[in-house]
Amino acid sequence: MFSSLPHQRSIHDALPKDVPKFKYAPLQNDSQPHAKRSIRLLEILPGKRCERVVSELKEVRLTEGLEYEAISYCWGDPKNCSSIVCNGQDFAIPSRLEAALRTVRNPDSPRIVWADAICIDQCNETEKEQQVQLMRTIFSSARKTLIFLGDETEKREQKLSKFAMTTLKIGLAVLRRRVDLRDSPLVPIWDFEKQKYRNLAPFTSEFYLELIGMLRVAWFQRAWVVQEVAVSSKATIFWGSSQYDWDDVVRALKFMSQVNFPLAFVVTLENISAIEEERKSYRTGFKRLHAVLLRHQRCIATDSRDKVYSFSGLIEDPKSSLYPVRVSCHDNASRIFRETAIAILDKDKSLDLLSTPPLPTTSRIKVLPSWVPDWSLSPASTLTYSWGHGPLSLAGTELATKNLKSRFSAAGDTKYILTVSRSSSLLKVEGYVFDTVVDAGPIFYGVQVPYIVKSIKDIIKEWARCIVTLLRARKVFIQWQKLANVRSTSPYVTGGSIRDAFWQTVSTGEVDDSPRIKTELNLWEKVSRSPFGLSYGACVFIGHFLTNRPFLMFEIQGRYSLQRRMVRTKGGYLGLGSRASEVGDSIVLCKGSSVPLILRRQEDGTFSLVGDAYVHGIMKGEAFQVDKCHELVII
Repeated sequence: MFSSLPHQRSIHDALPKDVPKFKYAPLQNDSQPHAKRSIRLLEILPGKRCERVVSELKEVRLTEGLEYEAISYCWGDPKNCSSIVCNGQDFAIPSRLEAALRTVRNPDSPRIVWADAICIDQCNETEKEQQVQLMRTIFSSARKTLIFLGDETEKREQKLSKFAMTTLKIGLAVLRRRVDLRDSPLVPIWDFEKQKYRNLAPFTSEFYLELIGMLRVAWFQRAWVVQEVAVSSKATIFWGSSQYDWDDVVRALKFMSQVNFPLAFVVTLENISAIEEERKSYRTGFKRLHAVLLRHQRCIATDSRDKVYSFSGLIEDPKSSLYPVRVSCHDNASRIFRETAIAILDKDKSLDLLSTPPLPTTSRIKVLPSWVPDWSLSPASTLTYSWGHGPLSLAGTELATKNLKSRFSAAGDTKYILTVSRSSSLLKVEGYVFDTVVDAGPIFYGVQVPYIVKSIKDIIKEWARCIVTLLRARKVFIQWQKLANVRSTSPYVTGGSIRDAFWQTVSTGEVDDSPRIKTELNLWEKVSRSPFGLSYGACVFIGHFLTNRPFLMFEIQGRYSLQRRMVRTKGGYLGLGSRASEVGDSIVLCKGSSVPLILRRQEDGTFSLVGDAYVHGIMKGEAFQVDKCHELVII
């Protein structure tokens, strides 16, 4: 959107040289206040779906009462272009947008829409900088957001094999036995080819086939679509020849997610649930840029800067013309990420920016300071079936609301006062080294959820991968228990048994607060016992499958433990640290940080940030001593 084709040629450059380029008239925005700037709207003239799109592009003032709809879609391959007629000229646009225009076009009346690739001059960097700051207003002012996921050809590509289809029907028949379908919400679907409505219920093969294809399209992973749906008053989904209301689909999926699925053929809900939860959060009025960025780090953007720009509109104050971050086509991602980090530190008066879920890959931006999150990286997906966010930061910033704060207060109620300049790469904090890591266990990568079900080959591969990752996870738990010495009769350093401290650490203190987590941890404990744990696990696995119960609920990896490793400190504490944690790293308590930090000392006395940590026994400020704090520099 901001840079729909970042660092690439304009889409018009992909056309043959003998095709004339569309000529834009400059927008009249120079003296207009933020809420009354000009935009362009496209009037799609009536026609049949098979006919070429003919349209008129007009400049209008973005004021109240303006009647139009906004189109949300994926650009696709920038080299894949199609042509429409606009203002009497040939106009090259992404082929997927051309398909979207044909799909939403009325057969007998004009339809006025806004679409980025047409309504923003993609060759004008100044205009893009201005228009990106209007995105929130454009989509919130639209009468409706039209979500185009793909045409009928793309939908047919999601077809299942006969074996997969038969297995799916059997699985759904079993699932329906445990659900009272009389209470299930129906999803009205308008088929615009047959020109009639039909109602689909959850756990029917027809509805599930819609979901399999729909929830896996690239649109649900794109960064810009979150804002486009979150701020919209109403959203309609176009998928093949089917059209349905966003709210109806969400209602049905939430109903389905309440059932404890077995490990078979369940579409992961993490993408659509994240978008819907952001929509709800936006309506509450509680806006924190750091929280939004964390909630949607899973999203993908062609230009890494869009991982910040696309969500900044959700934080924008409608009473102010100021954008929460500076928008520039000329600055690189490193500078934008650093400026964003400084803005968050200054606004939140907290060091919880340094608490982020560990990622499976490391930053490839060499000049990025260790304390600045690389928002271009995305966490692992398809690791949980639950509705909601995950994995989570230990500080819990992404879950915070006006009435719900962080579960932890390792540094008491202290605040962080920003002392770093906007151009500096050094972060100065006040804190002290509390302890040192003397042992570190293997990384917990989680259990891979089966999710590709198009053919028998896919199904076998997915189940094989699930079992392999399950055995790997079991081995990790066994090694963690050896590291912690859970069989020791000696008390833990802060009291209680080492065994209890171990499971509290694995669950980051939630084992007594969540029955689901407690159930899963009890199962992991039994499965990891030797020599009969593996046999027990196999029996439980088969038994749960035959009785249609879930072997695992994926609560552990869906919250805090994924991509982390168990650590033991010199003082006898157990902790759950980032995957990058090593022996010799320092456990540091800092003013303004709700959780301990793991820092690595450099030769010049400065530190680099390794990650956040849960250290059992000090998470409520039990060990924090403010008089020990002194200046530390993180590079």
